[in-house]
Amino acid sequence: LMRRSDEIAGIITRESGKPLVDALGADVTVALDFAAWVAKTTPRFMRGHWHGVTGMTMWRKRVRVERTPLGVVGIIAPWNYPFFLPTSCALPALACGNAAIIKPSEYTPASAAVIEELFREAGLPDGLLQVVHGDGVTGAALTRAGVDKMMFTGGEAAGRKVAIACAEQLIPCSLELGGSDAAIVLADADVRYAADGIAWTRFSNAGQTCVAPKRIFVEAPAYDAFVAAMSRAVRSLKVGPGADAASEVGPLIRPQAKVAIAAQCEDAVSRGATIAAQAPAPEGDCFFPPTLLTDVDETMRVLREETFGPLLPVVKVRDAEDAIARANRSEFGLSASVWTSDRARGLAVAKRLHAGTVLINDAIAVVGMADVPYGGVKSSGVG
Repeated sequence: LMRRSDEIAGIITRESGKPLVDALGADVTVALDFAAWVAKTTPRFMRGHWHGVTGMTMWRKRVRVERTPLGVVGIIAPWNYPFFLPTSCALPALACGNAAIIKPSEYTPASAAVIEELFREAGLPDGLLQVVHGDGVTGAALTRAGVDKMMFTGGEAAGRKVAIACAEQLIPCSLELGGSDAAIVLADADVRYAADGIAWTRFSNAGQTCVAPKRIFVEAPAYDAFVAAMSRAVRSLKVGPGADAASEVGPLIRPQAKVAIAAQCEDAVSRGATIAAQAPAPEGDCFFPPTLLTDVDETMRVLREETFGPLLPVVKVRDAEDAIARANRSEFGLSASVWTSDRARGLAVAKRLHAGTVLINDAIAVVGMADVPYGGVKSSGVG
């Protein structure tokens, strides 16, 4: 993988349009880091352990816990991180003794094909990892093809269908669905640092990232300075084709994505929002200029829906209590972040946010950054 990293990044860029630096840094390199974590963690996770038994009636007994493979794991993967996301599902499945079948997005088939090729070159026995191509019909067929577990990353509507199909067959499933992550910027935060960090995570991959700040709540004393810093960050972004080494933000995946994000922006402006800053963007069906919105309220779609594109709303709040209440009002609870110079206060706020992962002075986490075995854990990262 390291030898072929530039080649693989080129394939990802040609299919998804993301800049080469994004393809290399957020797909290929992260997959390498994750592979190292799986190699380190899996032997300990799979090792059987004896446990003593508590209680008067069972005091002489001992219990041994063994983890065994499920069988065949089906993986439905999206287009936004077409190398890392399917790899991050296949690696632990294979490491724990399962076979895996990947159904990639129909928009990024070559990125998934190279995954199958790499595992074959690494010596994986034929058939243990397979890639099947197609659209949603193929994904639905895979869900009912007799697999022993399903892993799905994508939108809520499709995820519900996968969950229902798995429930009907009494097989487990893991779903990673959409997100509308809240970022809370407290009055004591370094606003320039917060603006730079939020801008990087929000606008990388043209804003097409599930775990990225999409609703920004800023305490009133820091609001003007934060908006000024974020405006500078947005205007400085270089938007262009992914193959251009100067590009920092590439195109959206398809014209329909631009139509959707433009509609959310137009809805906000029509209800009173202000476009505080935009980056210059080329003409084209898939380019949308990174945009900062202010004067935003909860009547606007941009706060109620997931925004899967380079559109960022900022809301002034009275205090941390107001920010927490607004952040938790969303039905999306994938991730969140708190920005402050007081880590103890940041941790206190983080514990009250309804999100699977909450970070302090950072805005994105990758599985494997903590030495924790697989499992659902609400974690707080401190930057």
